Amino acid sequence: MSEPVTVIAPIKLAPGKTEVDLIAASNRFQEEFVSQESGILRRELVRKNDNEYLDIIQFRSQQDAEDVIEKEKSSTACHAFFAVMDMSEVETADVVIEFYTSLATYP
Repeated sequence: MSEPVTVIAPIKLAPGKTEVDLIAASNRFQEEFVSQESGILRRELVRKNDNEYLDIIQFRSQQDAEDVIEKEKSSTACHAFFAVMDMSEVETADVVIEFYTSLATYP
């Protein structure tokens, strides 16, 4: 059996966007996309500081994570979520998604 993996995605708000915009887009993304994906075990949006956040997603396996990441490319809800983010660093750098393997999970 595959081990769960966690992805921690940093988020920086796009100019002119607010935390309210982020939460609204995140809620839509959750409802229209994430909740439909059986490979996603849990997801949490957390505030890092005034303009930076973390989207923490736990997947059933690395393969599930890779499958979901591929599906995100054609999701309008995902695109709306990304629209509230400052993607300038992502577009100019080779972004590597890091997968963290769970050793133990506690309630």
